[in-house]
Amino acid sequence: MMSVIKSTKVVFCGLCLLASLVAGAHPVLKRKIHDDPRGTVTARVLAAFTPHARAAGLWYLAALEGRRVDTQEFTAFSQQFESATFVSATYQYEIDGTSYRRVYHARSGWNEPRLGIPGLRAVRDYSAYFEASTDVIAWDRTPPRHSTVTARPLDDGRAANARDRDAELKIARQIERDIRNGRVRAGGYLAVYSSQEPCASCEPALQALSDARGIRVHVAFLGRQSPAYRTFDRLRHQHMTTIEVSVNGGQIHVLNHNAAVMDQVPAPVDCMEPENHEDLNEV
Repeated sequence: MMSVIKSTKVVFCGLCLLASLVAGAHPVLKRKIHDDPRGTVTARVLAAFTPHARAAGLWYLAALEGRRVDTQEFTAFSQQFESATFVSATYQYEIDGTSYRRVYHARSGWNEPRLGIPGLRAVRDYSAYFEASTDVIAWDRTPPRHSTVTARPLDDGRAANARDRDAELKIARQIERDIRNGRVRAGGYLAVYSSQEPCASCEPALQALSDARGIRVHVAFLGRQSPAYRTFDRLRHQHMTTIEVSVNGGQIHVLNHNAAVMDQVPAPVDCMEPENHEDLNEV
């Protein structure tokens, strides 16, 4: 009889512990953006696209060394930027009552883009063409030892390691690395702005970061073919077109770097509002 009582207590304690863990969990909250009349979410997605596109244009021009390209050749280069997912995220945390922010940007795909022309070689690494900034560009890097932020292979016909190059995973792993290195504090709030809905591998990666580090994660993403997405995609296409023009003798155009204020988070959209963080309403 005594062993039965002890077993019951063990089971009960285990259930209590499980309940407390579940109660303390922060599920990733997502919000699909259909219309973006103020342009705040679109501006954040463009904030991720702009530094990548600017660096891509300079990198491509340097590699060509004055060589002209036809439409087919340029498309082989530009399509990787016109189809990639771009993600911008602001991580906010507190130390001794003082609030801090760190901004991250990422592009899905290989760290080093393809030039798209057989035999052509880059003059320098793509990363060398990014401007110095307090914002962090997240790359596909080897995860820290015992990392809990992992990719999930999907049955989508792609290589098993393709998900390692997802933009959301790059940012989640960079934040995990920054926490381990003491650059930022765990237990904060992560506002994510994406050009499309996180895939079935990206969302679990963000959830793993949340679970391991006590971070509340809210994601606003542009709905597929929504007016907000079409606005972003039009601006993206226009910029890539200016690179093609510049390659063939025109002048390169760079999107407005002030499209979004990087040390602030745009006005929250429904679920993007974190508790007790009124200052995040600043635009």
